Order: sequence, then structure tokens, then C-alpha cells
Amino acid sequence: MGKYEILNWSGEKAKQFGHAGRLNEPYELAEGQEAAVCQECHAIYQEKRWFFDAKLFDKLAGAGKVRQVVCPTCRKIKDHYVEGYLTLSGEFLVEHKNELVILLENEAAKVGKRNVGDRIIQMAPEGEKLVVETTTDKLAQHLGRAIYKAYKGELTFNWGERDKLVRVYWSR
Repeated sequence: MGKYEILNWSGEKAKQFGHAGRLNEPYELAEGQEAAVCQECHAIYQEKRWFFDAKLFDKLAGAGKVRQVVCPTCRKIKDHYVEGYLTLSGEFLVEHKNELVILLENEAAKVGKRNVGDRIIQMAPEGEKLVVETTTDKLAQHLGRAIYKAYKGELTFNWGERDKLVRVYWSR
């Protein structure tokens, strides 16, 4: 055949490891939806992707042709559909909690500008720990790496086998 071999993916290997069907997103819009705007966060859906654009939102929101919906991320937040947990613990957290919270909020805002789907659902203290719940597994990983880069410590990742879920633990 030459240098490259064509392989057809059967999905059998993925089923063995519990990854088959993980890409189905229950919160996506139905097929055939052309354009929509989110009533809550003012995100815009065009050409099969969500993005922020304040000027375009003002233009489209006034037009009667564009559907007013609640975007998948706002629905995840409302339903408390968590895909990532970041748990911070240790003496450093107790002493520098405000700094850590500000860093997390700034990083989430920076990432949120690039990807509408990445948002923090809530930050909840649990005793001597702080648990950050995110709408995507990637955001939890990013926030954990940002904390580690800024303050070092110990960082651990635990991924779910069958679902799209990650638990990130940081301590110092």
C-alpha cells in the first residue's frame, strides 16, 4: 500500500476502554439550526459554533428572524451539569484564598473569551477545601495547571472512565 495504511475505525477498542459514545453532547442545538442568540449570556450561534460578539448580538437581537434560545453552557449551569471539579486544599489555600480565587476568576474569564462553553459553575468552600465546578473538563484542567504554574504544589488529575468528567486536585 505504500507509506501509509488506511485503517477503518470500528470503535471496538474504544468500547473496551469505555470511550465509545463520549462525544455525544446532550446540550447542543438540534440539527438544521442556522442562527440563534442566547437570551442569558448574549452568545451567538452561527455556522455550527457559539461565540461572543456584542455588536453582532445587538444587530441580531433586534431582528425577528433570529431565534432567541438559552445556549448549551447556560443550560448546563442552570441544570448544574458539572464536567470538571477542581479541589484546592492545604495550608497555603487557607492563607491565600483570595489570591487563588482572583487567579481562578481571571483565568476563567480569559479562557471564556476564546470558548463560550468554558465557564465556572460555582466555587464552594467545603471545610478547609475550595471546590470549583466547571462546565467542561478542559477548563478544570486549565485552572489546575494555572494554579500549579503560579504557586507550585501537588497537582493530580483523575478522569472518569465512561463519562466526560475530570477531578483535579491541587494542594500545597
